Amino acid sequence: MAKMGEMPTLNPLQGREALERDLPPVLAALGFRTLEDAGWELTPDKLSLLVPVDGRVGERTDHYLLKLGFHAYRTWPPSAQFVNPATKGYRYPDDVEHLPVLGSPEVHVHPNYQSSGGTLQLICCSATLEFYQVLHGVEEKHVWDENRFTFLTTIAAIKAAMQSSHYTGRQPKHG
Repeated sequence: MAKMGEMPTLNPLQGREALERDLPPVLAALGFRTLEDAGWELTPDKLSLLVPVDGRVGERTDHYLLKLGFHAYRTWPPSAQFVNPATKGYRYPDDVEHLPVLGSPEVHVHPNYQSSGGTLQLICCSATLEFYQVLHGVEEKHVWDENRFTFLTTIAAIKAAMQSSHYTGRQPKHG
């Protein structure tokens, strides 16, 4: 189980192996057989997964691309970042419009979070690696537990917030 106040340790080999183990049951739980069926894409290094996510405001649906990184997974949750679909990356402020405005009690998106390690995009949710890297406090029941959670926990939390009244659209374009 992740420990509050402890900095996550990266272990890409372990993360890749855990992703390979967890991918088939997660796809099956969602009713898919393959990555293509789900509309997901594994990056060439097999350490990141690209997952389309939609947000709804009234009748309008906005499409986003969520990039999950498995460099510290399963001991820690995957990293999570909304990315530019064309580049598969995120640069502030150029790509800010590819982020949702989301401020639910469980998931909050910061386009340019200031931390002791510099600035980063932060999806503030106890099911993301960055949450622990910036040393947030959290109730014990929400602390990442590798024996109970998989990356499906991360996807489900973000998707639920994106479908809630806390989602209000895209971040405004800068510049």
